[in-house]
Amino acid sequence: MAVFTERRVMSNPALIPPTGDRRRTALQVDARAEEAYWRSHYLREPYYERGYTFEDYLPAYRTGWEGRMRYHGRSFEQAERELARDYQRNRAGSPLDWRRNRHAARAAWERFDH
Repeated sequence: MAVFTERRVMSNPALIPPTGDRRRTALQVDARAEEAYWRSHYLREPYYERGYTFEDYLPAYRTGWEGRMRYHGRSFEQAERELARDYQRNRAGSPLDWRRNRHAARAAWERFDH
């Protein structure tokens, strides 16, 4: 049996032994529940700009919660380049570019930390 020292694991995350179903469950997201949550909370977020609708922020929220699953094990900052590209694909008709909507994506990403 291999010994997984903190130093070895930190230098090579591939050495982390699989955790089975618990890990898979932690990465599942109920998109409908997330959308409902953000629909009822977005107006109270510090990045909210008056005049924009939930639909303007939704692509960023989707990018955040999907990115959290897709880039599991990375920080928001480590995944931000990919998240910005994902946002462009999700953006649809939102008038908010990544720079102005990244805070919403980050909020959705960080919601899984709580």
